[in-house]
Amino acid sequence: MQRLSKPSDARERGAAGVLVAVMMLVLIGAGALAVDTGQIYAERAQLQNAADAGALAAMDLCSGSGGCTQANANGVATAIADGNSNDGKSTVQSVDLSVTGQVTVTTSTKDGATSAGFLSKMFASALNAPPVTVGATATAKWQYITKGVSILPLVFAPCEFQNDGLPHKILIQGGGQDCNGLNPSNQAYRGGFAWLKPNGTHPCEVIAEIGSYSDGSTGAAVPSGCLELFDPTINPGLAGTTVAVPVYSNTNGLTGSNAKYMITKWAGFKIQAWNLTGQAKYDPANIFGGSEKGIYGTFVGYSADPSLFTGGSVTPTGNVIVIGLIK
Repeated sequence: MQRLSKPSDARERGAAGVLVAVMMLVLIGAGALAVDTGQIYAERAQLQNAADAGALAAMDLCSGSGGCTQANANGVATAIADGNSNDGKSTVQSVDLSVTGQVTVTTSTKDGATSAGFLSKMFASALNAPPVTVGATATAKWQYITKGVSILPLVFAPCEFQNDGLPHKILIQGGGQDCNGLNPSNQAYRGGFAWLKPNGTHPCEVIAEIGSYSDGSTGAAVPSGCLELFDPTINPGLAGTTVAVPVYSNTNGLTGSNAKYMITKWAGFKIQAWNLTGQAKYDPANIFGGSEKGIYGTFVGYSADPSLFTGGSVTPTGNVIVIGLIK
């Protein structure tokens, strides 16, 4: 008689353990991938911020009247890039000045604790994955403006544009200022500033373009409808504001409403005081004496709103630029 033996499950013993081990390996790998990918994206975002800030800082240096050297551009880009990283460390691999009017900054990983050029504490290293280096690039571009909108309806004589960082008292249609007689010939007014006829979207805006004539406004009074602009009780924010205003080279030789001004520059001007007429006065330090009518302020470098100004030149046309990041 044949004996029937009971089936044995010995051959299946340990299968669950193998399966659990395999699944653990898969889960650890998936977890490492998720965590490490997040770390990589976070690092790249920091490096992009660092590259953007470094490019803008180098551009600000190099677009100035004094220009910049490669060493100076490297130094300012590195300092600003480090300050825009969470751990205060990033590697600025290069600062490229080879294209006129542009600065390109390239950054890469630098561990804030070890100064290693790769990401540390990566979970995937437990799976024998290699270290990771992340990088980012940003290009900042600047152009000197050629056409734009001035919120102040005035134009400066060329001798008044002194980009020296000092405040100047500029009188309407000349007066007794020290630059009288220094302008080119064919001037309607010697020195000072003159009013332009508003032609923009708002009542006091002036659209002006380098290489074109702008129409003058009649007389020495503030153009009609613009008095509130200079009234400190209505517009208290004007004092201390930096604006872009045009500068002329010569006129058509006429005066009054027939005067036209050839625009050749745009100037950044920080307006600090004025005495024009009636309530159009803000002169807390008594800059203007007697019957003097004029504007007091400082010519300063100015980054214009790209929506209001058009850049067109990489060589200076004053001290106003339009800037932007090229990704």
